[in-house]
Amino acid sequence: MRPCLTALALFCLPQAALAECNGEVLISCDTGKGRHLEVCIEPGDSQGNGAFTYAFGPKGQPDLTLREELSAGTATPWSGVGRAIWESVAFRNGGHSYEAWHSVDRLTEDPTLEAGVNVLRGEDLLASLTCESGPGTVIAPLFTIHDAMTAAGFCRDLNRHEWRRGGCG
Repeated sequence: MRPCLTALALFCLPQAALAECNGEVLISCDTGKGRHLEVCIEPGDSQGNGAFTYAFGPKGQPDLTLREELSAGTATPWSGVGRAIWESVAFRNGGHSYEAWHSVDRLTEDPTLEAGVNVLRGEDLLASLTCESGPGTVIAPLFTIHDAMTAAGFCRDLNRHEWRRGGCG
């Protein structure tokens, strides 16, 4: 893969377009400049199969599509600390990761769900895009990621900070 000249160029890597969301929409929103973010959850089964899918680019014709199996362990639940309640799922592509998140500030009088994506190369933040509000924006309720993981038979081992199958003790 060729190196990108700017952080936003990371969103323009050619990939096959995803079909319509095959499962539950986690995030579907415009992020500005004609770009659309869509993250979906394909439900898991008793073997834990299922996946998170990511699409970014012009709506209906994304430039970048990625898929992470539920078993990949890239979902991060809220730690229980801080003023924001949040969850995220990361999509890996070479040395880059695309961390889709949704959150709410629990100390705000009238809290509103927010969502977006952070683009990282290793630990370096290259771009952070937030969903625009509007009638076409869909942001799933908090704990949707956690619920999908547990429904697929995974539990969060709090001591090891990982998702796994079988008892987490």
